[in-house]
Amino acid sequence: MPRKQSKLSPSELHQTPDTWGVGTFLLRQWLVDDDPDIPARPTLILVLDLDHGYIMASSLINHAPSAEEIRDTLFKAMTKPMKMCGEPRRPTLLFCHSAGLGEAIEPYMDELGIHCEPRAIPGIDDILEEMAQFMDEEEDHPSLIDIEGATLDIVGKFFEVSAMFYRAAPWVQMLNEQFLLLRIPAEGGLERFVTVMGNGGVEYGLAFYESWHDVENLFKNQDDPLNALPAQGALSMLYERAHQMSFDDLDAIEANDWDVVDEQSYPSPIYFHRTEEARRPTLAELQWIEAALRAIPLIVNDHLRPDNKGDFAPLETTISVPTSRGEVTVSVKYPAGTLHHENFPASNSVDAWDEKGNPIEEPPIFDRRLMEKSLLDVFGDMLGNTSGDPKLRKAQDIMYQAFEETNPAKRISLAHKALKTSDKCADAFVLLAEEQADTVARALEYYQKGVDAGERALGNDYFKEAVGHFWGIMETRPYMRARAGLAECLIKLNQVDGAVEHYRDMLRLNPNDNQGLRYIVAEVLLDQNRDAELIKLLKQYKDDAMAEWLYTWALAAFRKNSKSKEADKRLRGALEQNPFVPDYLTGKKRVPLNLPPTMGWGDEQEAIHYAAKFLNHWRRTAGAIDWMKDHL
Repeated sequence: MPRKQSKLSPSELHQTPDTWGVGTFLLRQWLVDDDPDIPARPTLILVLDLDHGYIMASSLINHAPSAEEIRDTLFKAMTKPMKMCGEPRRPTLLFCHSAGLGEAIEPYMDELGIHCEPRAIPGIDDILEEMAQFMDEEEDHPSLIDIEGATLDIVGKFFEVSAMFYRAAPWVQMLNEQFLLLRIPAEGGLERFVTVMGNGGVEYGLAFYESWHDVENLFKNQDDPLNALPAQGALSMLYERAHQMSFDDLDAIEANDWDVVDEQSYPSPIYFHRTEEARRPTLAELQWIEAALRAIPLIVNDHLRPDNKGDFAPLETTISVPTSRGEVTVSVKYPAGTLHHENFPASNSVDAWDEKGNPIEEPPIFDRRLMEKSLLDVFGDMLGNTSGDPKLRKAQDIMYQAFEETNPAKRISLAHKALKTSDKCADAFVLLAEEQADTVARALEYYQKGVDAGERALGNDYFKEAVGHFWGIMETRPYMRARAGLAECLIKLNQVDGAVEHYRDMLRLNPNDNQGLRYIVAEVLLDQNRDAELIKLLKQYKDDAMAEWLYTWALAAFRKNSKSKEADKRLRGALEQNPFVPDYLTGKKRVPLNLPPTMGWGDEQEAIHYAAKFLNHWRRTAGAIDWMKDHL
């Protein structure tokens, strides 16, 4: 028969002259809790009968245990000991594995007449190691404290400097495309091209490249992270979550009280290679990074000056910074080189990749242009399918075949066939810009040809008679698609004024804005600090209830008149429409590497898409984030 468990309280149990031990131990494991992407490191509460070698009770929790949770595990050990551990009882003496633990539970034990004594539990390491054999071993990450020649003082100083850099947040001022050239030490030291990561809110830290060719290769292979890596590999300094750190480092952080800003900011310097396993830096590399972490916030705050053209003025200087090896001079140059945006890849569709660099298979996206063919078949005359050019009609029919075709080569072939049929077919140029152009410059050329073709197809009178309801007339859509693509290429080439002129004229032609161009213009105006123009645009679409509009209007109102009644009202309305946005704007959550393929009104996916575009505008507006926090 199974042994009956005691229904007595601990104070009613028989007290024996036994010595027990209690301790809390962080395990070298990770447990998945509510969020599978953020596992928790579990803590084991263990109660032992030291006289007889019994494990009386244990509890596994995914957070630092409270005194009450430790007490409850002890009560369980007394009233319901594990099988083969004897009858319910309470001991006379309790060894507490740490002084803090003893102080926390002593009041509860005093009531039971149990004396608490801070003393390490004998043989606990062997017990924990034996228990670990029955659990799945976690793959550990390379350790910082095991770097050859690195002392605890050196690694501790690295944590201190990393935390200072994180709090300085230089990514708010610097874009990923703005590279510094650092030489450390300034005279005869090692040169590296450095970019500050974090402007987009996805990944934070620094990336280092040995040559400008490696930098150019990075941007030419944006859709392929493996080929974007230099052949010899690349050194990075990332801020990660705890589960991406070594257990040895995590234990050292706990034991030495090293500075970590929050759960997303564990410093992780690491060297990535195309074929080999990632490794920790050498001691020399670690100290080079330490000096860079010291220098860059000083460079951003004290030396870089805006050129009033959306960039910084050129800079060459030398500064001195304190490091674990003493004062080090750092030579700085900005810009480190010239990026030729016209040679960047033209494609807007970046493949999705997981954290290990493996491509993620995503379902194909339905081409909405196919709907136009169905609408024309049913409502052709009503929707404006009135082109008197039979060759153009035939070319457009070929393009509808192309939109339906899933084979990329056949789609491109059909686009060329459509152009041979009619050189007025704007959609053919659009498809070639999207799928054949290999660079931004080539895409721009195709889009410009598409705009010209659309203008020839529609005729001058059309732009006078159809103003105000473009897009509602089906045959205007190829032209509008081409012009939107043209403006987007101009943005990529930093020809912002020209792009805004195109967008504004398209909004004049089609104030209903079926293409969502107003959101692009709003972001550009914010980036250019053209607040008066932004507010005018916001008022033009005052009935827009999307998060992108409401939160941007709240920010614009705050920028105009700080904590005004209007700004507070706008923010309250935005928070009511989508309460998920603040988590991403305040940094509680990071913007994911891969954006959601869809979004709904007021859902978290909408919040992610908004933060991906507008996060840094909030961070760059002094006081805006704190103002938002006050309203949460």
